[in-house]
Amino acid sequence: MSRGIQILLLLTAAAYVGLWHAGFVWDDIPLIVQNRALADASFGALFTSDLWADTGAGDVASGYYRPMVLLSFAVDRSIFGLEPAGYHLHSLLWHLLSMAMLHRLVRPLMGPGAALLAVAFFGLHPAQSEVVAWIAARNDLMATALGFGALSLLWDGTTPSIKRACVACLITIAAAMSKETAFTLPVLLGVADWARGQRTGFWQRQAPVVLGVGMVLVWRAALGLGEAVVPSGAGVGLLLSGAWELLGGYGASLVSPWPLSSAKDLSWIGLQPGWRTAMGLAFLGALVLSWATAAPEQRRVAGLGLVWAAVLLGITLVPTADKGGYGDRFLYWPLAGFGIAMGALLGHQWKVLVPAVVLPAMLMLHLRMPDWVHDRALWGAAVRDVPSPTNEVSLGHALTLHARHKRAHVSFVSALAGEGIDLDACGAVVGSAMRMGLPRQALRMGEWALARGCVPTGPMNGWMATAAALRGDWEKASRWAHGTPADPRHRDLIVRAVLARRDGDEAGYAAIESDWVGADPLAPQVEALLVR
Repeated sequence: MSRGIQILLLLTAAAYVGLWHAGFVWDDIPLIVQNRALADASFGALFTSDLWADTGAGDVASGYYRPMVLLSFAVDRSIFGLEPAGYHLHSLLWHLLSMAMLHRLVRPLMGPGAALLAVAFFGLHPAQSEVVAWIAARNDLMATALGFGALSLLWDGTTPSIKRACVACLITIAAAMSKETAFTLPVLLGVADWARGQRTGFWQRQAPVVLGVGMVLVWRAALGLGEAVVPSGAGVGLLLSGAWELLGGYGASLVSPWPLSSAKDLSWIGLQPGWRTAMGLAFLGALVLSWATAAPEQRRVAGLGLVWAAVLLGITLVPTADKGGYGDRFLYWPLAGFGIAMGALLGHQWKVLVPAVVLPAMLMLHLRMPDWVHDRALWGAAVRDVPSPTNEVSLGHALTLHARHKRAHVSFVSALAGEGIDLDACGAVVGSAMRMGLPRQALRMGEWALARGCVPTGPMNGWMATAAALRGDWEKASRWAHGTPADPRHRDLIVRAVLARRDGDEAGYAAIESDWVGADPLAPQVEALLVR
């Protein structure tokens, strides 16, 4: 390993030193802290279940099969317990390995200086901070590092030995079991061979990665996890309607990666300033134009990078259309392709450009790290940078977990007050008022939410029934308590039991009590409301 890449890796580690203070945030909580399979050290379950099967999110059929990342979390838990600093260090090591593997791939293509520029652009780009700092996103780090490792064994253009081919196949399997993006490895290798004009031994080099990906697909199918995530028609329509804004936003993130946000949603893509869309599209256009007018050798390598970026960014459109969310994390592997293109086109100026990339990036990463201390900081930053109703709801939930109910109430109101609303705030705006001990305000908020376009949810029905009971408005309490859908926390049943007691319907009360499955006994909760 050259001294240049060693220094670059040290600078990257220094840029992320703030991770020492970072915590578990967002999906880290259900996927790691509350994951029963990790707590029980159930390694068999890790390799036979959906990614979210045993998590705090419930038995979710996500269609994602990523046992290698779950195994890495299990290793962390056995060593570090639930101290997040060790988990963050582990993730950072995977990122550094990705950088080292990319350098191993690109140095033969463009020389040491240009390769250093390519890896600096990939490894220290501030947009990578989401994947590196968010423990739950380690699957991207692992799939990329392992995928580059597999390619490096097949990269020299010769027919690989049986030993090298077998190792490449095993690493490909591990990459594909880390994240589905690794299914593109045969395409990436084929594009690389095409760009370099390598024809000898093409199928022998393809065989290990094709076999590795194929074995994972067959195993997924055998487990009943082989169904791909298929976006709905509405999701595809939303993606198509915002396609230019999405492409421009990604382009803008490449050239002007600030502010950074962990939560962007297609529903609110119109909040993106028009100048950022225009700037991003202009940057991508300039990059393609530079490729088209470059010298033949530069054009080949830069074309490899641009095709890699297009393929790896294109595959992210499936989850974007399916879930509606997108963000900096989807740029992690594509940035390797963009880095290759930048190195190929501008590598002759690497002595100027590497410091120009590294120094501002380190500053931005230093400023970004405090966002990952806890959920309140993360979602507060998200609201600051992308003030969408969805981010307001997420901030409200984070504040609720820390008993900051007044500030959470403001966030939930904000999610319903603008031109667009997030329906997840409908029940939450009532619940936050109730947690502040303001049943009258809760009733007012519920009526206002309905006027804003909310549809009653289970939590909303339960909260409104309880608020009405506390105010002594039994007619309204009855209406909300018998509303559908049912409250998963059973607040509606408690109010119905209170109503049965008030009306002398002991048989009705007994029926509710016999079916009671709440965590706390029913009778004391009924008595508390009756006393009011």
